[in-house]
Amino acid sequence: MSFGRLIQLVLQSIRRNRRDFILSSIGIVIGIGTLLFFTALGAGVQTTVLEDVFVVRQLEVVKPSYDVAGFQTGGLFGGPKLNDRTADIFRDIEGVRTVFPKMKLTFPSSVKGGKALLGKDMWAELIADGIPPELVQEELTEPVIEFKDWESIPCDAGCPDGMSCGSDNVCTGRSCGSDADCASPQYCHQEEKICLMPIPALVAPALLEIYNGSVQTAMAGAKGMVGNLPKLSQKALIGFEGEAVFGRSYLGRSKSDKQISRRVKLVGFSDKAINLGLTMPIGYIKRLNAEVSGQASAEEYHSIVVEAKSNDAVAMIAQTIVDEQGFALSSKYENAQRAGLLILLLTLIFNLVSLIFLAIAAINIMHTFLMVILERRRELALMRAVGATPNNIRMLVLGEATALGLIGGTLGIMVGYAVSKFVDYLLATQVGAFPYKPETLFSFEPWMVAGCLGVALLFCWIGALLPAFRASRMEPAAILAGR
Repeated sequence: MSFGRLIQLVLQSIRRNRRDFILSSIGIVIGIGTLLFFTALGAGVQTTVLEDVFVVRQLEVVKPSYDVAGFQTGGLFGGPKLNDRTADIFRDIEGVRTVFPKMKLTFPSSVKGGKALLGKDMWAELIADGIPPELVQEELTEPVIEFKDWESIPCDAGCPDGMSCGSDNVCTGRSCGSDADCASPQYCHQEEKICLMPIPALVAPALLEIYNGSVQTAMAGAKGMVGNLPKLSQKALIGFEGEAVFGRSYLGRSKSDKQISRRVKLVGFSDKAINLGLTMPIGYIKRLNAEVSGQASAEEYHSIVVEAKSNDAVAMIAQTIVDEQGFALSSKYENAQRAGLLILLLTLIFNLVSLIFLAIAAINIMHTFLMVILERRRELALMRAVGATPNNIRMLVLGEATALGLIGGTLGIMVGYAVSKFVDYLLATQVGAFPYKPETLFSFEPWMVAGCLGVALLFCWIGALLPAFRASRMEPAAILAGR
């Protein structure tokens, strides 16, 4: 039997028994739709949690700590140090894409601003850390000012407009009496009487999500100005300025009682920024720590972030850092592992439910094919009598199962995709803002569609296998004789 003739017979059989095939395909449609829905949901949630919330490819390395009498200490003699030499060691680990150190402010600080957005300036505690500027240059395509250390540009590199070479071979701003004497976006520092660039700062997208999803909602019923806090966007915040006082805050003052004031300007958002606070070029943090807290506080990093080339390399890199180098990982890594395992287990459970639907559908298909074969036994016997081989009969039945699998699988994929879009619509229109709220809960990949079609065909073949062999073993003479 030629392939074309087989296709023709399969289509004829489906047309004659379309009611039975439609009923049989319902289970396949439901099972495949459910399978695709939960697989895409698991992948989408995993993307949001492990890439946006925890950023699983980034391991934050910290000094190991030990519990001693209920207190955590840094180990004997301070333990291993996080410095430039340590960063170089981490860069040489296989699977590492990049390494960037982070240093925090080591003294109380505060910032004042917000009049342009809130109608009145407000004071807030300032938590800040620093990272190398080159790590975020690709993310900041059009910053209002460049994210770099403007107060340590060597004269050999060429001084920017409005700056000239100082006595220590570093570019510095000219003398001024007011902001009008300085070239924009510089400002006149009232104490030093020189033009300075604002300190460029980054904010993590998570901080904006927390404000819009929690703080703004919680303050909506409060009295006074805080009851009218607006929802903010990244675009609205870019270029926002504040006056920072390093060394003084509501919580206290620095030990040296020294204070340094600087203007700070928000230039962008990055997942490499600190979750709660501002992230600046690390050169500013080093100088501020040295000037306010002493040189020793500027010689060691508080953490080093190691970014892996892929998620598959994370476990090996983590083991090398902990077991061979003697450092510890922040709690984010363990939380990401737990979240990933929980999402995987939930996805497997839901997919198991989908497979149960498909197994029931396979049993239904088997029953349908057995009934169809019983009704068509004289037709099949006549085909055998005119020359059809047992293999031709098996191929005919399996061909019908293949058509059923392709049609049912395709409809199931369409149903699963349509339901996912409806759920996304409900998420966007019926669910209020919350931290890390995604635009979609689902992540569809080509392999999911191919896998669903493959599963549909597999279960249809399983359901049709026994009827196919039973039909091929019928005795044509006995059936045509009415026995």
